[in-house]
Amino acid sequence: MGKLVTVLVLGCYLSAVLAELPHYTVYKSFETALYECAEYFQVPNCTVQKYIRESFPDDREVQVLIRCTLINLGGWDDSIGGRDYVLRNFFAPSADDKCYERRTRECIYTTLDSLTYYCPYRRAYETFRCYYRYYGELITSGQYIPKELNELQQLALTGLIISNLPQDVLIQYCRGDIMYESNFPQLLYLLLIRGGYYSCRSGFRLDNLYTQVGDPILLDPQTQQCIDGVAREKCNADEVTRVHQSFVRCLSNIFPLVQYVQEAAKTLVGDGDGCICSNALYNGN
Repeated sequence: MGKLVTVLVLGCYLSAVLAELPHYTVYKSFETALYECAEYFQVPNCTVQKYIRESFPDDREVQVLIRCTLINLGGWDDSIGGRDYVLRNFFAPSADDKCYERRTRECIYTTLDSLTYYCPYRRAYETFRCYYRYYGELITSGQYIPKELNELQQLALTGLIISNLPQDVLIQYCRGDIMYESNFPQLLYLLLIRGGYYSCRSGFRLDNLYTQVGDPILLDPQTQQCIDGVAREKCNADEVTRVHQSFVRCLSNIFPLVQYVQEAAKTLVGDGDGCICSNALYNGN
């Protein structure tokens, strides 16, 4: 029995080490999102497979499915169009192709320029077709799905609820005094891990942060160098402190997480004058 327990414990430990926990993150492939949309619109799987074999023909039903799929992946908004920093994750450019980004941009500009703003299905479809033709091959692996605004707000709200901070701290947060408050480093650590932006095994996930906010500075080597510099400087500090200092110095101006914490605190304590706490909304005890 002792050996069995040891094996089971070791197995659980190895599973925890080898596999990232899901937390509040979603990874999907293009195909998964496509089949989910097919269920929404009652399109049979065999029909979807036919569309894939035929390279997504110009058909009204295909347009509906493609728009749904891009929205499902967080890569499309009718008001602004395609989010390149999301859509690019689902295509693998050829190593020999140095012009795929330019050709994709030109295709989108030329094609969408002739379409009216009120053609969301065709605009989404044509945007996808430009990526499909010029950016690279569709990849089959799941990619990080960015959170919409309401999901970021929920991330912050749930983090505060889990942390069960005292009411006076929540009032301080809803007044905007957050970044250097003594409880914030642990809350930040929780939010970054839960959101998929930090891993206790691999560090900051700048690729996921880029997919979330789309700021190219996140892919600039200087950003990682900044984080590495803080890690060296704080090598004797605990992990929470290192993460907090890295966020403050390197990422806080790029990812407005503090803003979502402030909004969540207002939700919990009530948004009256001076953020006066409402016991009816939150009891920190």
